[in-house]
Amino acid sequence: MGKLKFDFKRFIAGIAFGILIILSIFLLNSIEFFFICLILISISSYELFLIQDLNKPDFFIIPIILSIIIAYSNIFLTANLFILIFFASSFLLLLKNVLFFNSENGRSIYLDIFSIIYAGFFLSFIVKIFNLTDGRLLLLFLFIIIWASDIFAYYGGRHFGKHLLYPSLSPKKTVEGAICGFTGAIGAAFIFKILAGNNVEQANIFLYILIAGIAAIVGMFGDLTESLIKRIAGKKDSGRIIPGHGGILDRIDSLILAAPVFYYMVFYLTVANR
Repeated sequence: MGKLKFDFKRFIAGIAFGILIILSIFLLNSIEFFFICLILISISSYELFLIQDLNKPDFFIIPIILSIIIAYSNIFLTANLFILIFFASSFLLLLKNVLFFNSENGRSIYLDIFSIIYAGFFLSFIVKIFNLTDGRLLLLFLFIIIWASDIFAYYGGRHFGKHLLYPSLSPKKTVEGAICGFTGAIGAAFIFKILAGNNVEQANIFLYILIAGIAAIVGMFGDLTESLIKRIAGKKDSGRIIPGHGGILDRIDSLILAAPVFYYMVFYLTVANR
């Protein structure tokens, strides 16, 4: 049994970040919330390059701009226009790397494409959830799932963790922590549905628990995905912007993959079946 220590800086930073997100969800309109999303996308895209020590502006400026364009087109434009813009953006990034190739910036070609998918496309789904019927409560539901999973996994793993989950990729994550995280997400979903009642989509509580369980598992995979990115670069954190947590990617890595999965589950299991 590991020694459990209280990290005050991590706790305060997590509370402050959570309050900021909740206020943004309930006080901002769709366009204003979109700009919050753009901030997350821009910082996340930058951190992808920072992790790989490619943090000069000529590496990340164009990918950030294109990530924002990808996000806007996925949220506000038709599917055909989005596909056209995604193709054009990818082509432009390939052209940039070919025309301005040298031994240093040639390393960024994979990050260029990855950043517009990982940061631009995936994160745009938090606004698409926001724009659904009952979207504010649904987005809060997603954040509660992710937060509950992260908190229970973190403290459950430190307190009960004995069996490593994936030591070659993330040496501190444990099977017990993952089980605690999954259980915490299910419990949070149950409590949320009871408290929200009929203020959210008219689906039974078992469907909400199913959505929460799948989102929590995908969120854990998102956490491991960021661990992979950092492990390749030999880095511990994606940045230092959030005390006790690291960078923005360290704080929202679970959300990045969970958001699109959550959106499609909610859309096809509830909205589309009306």
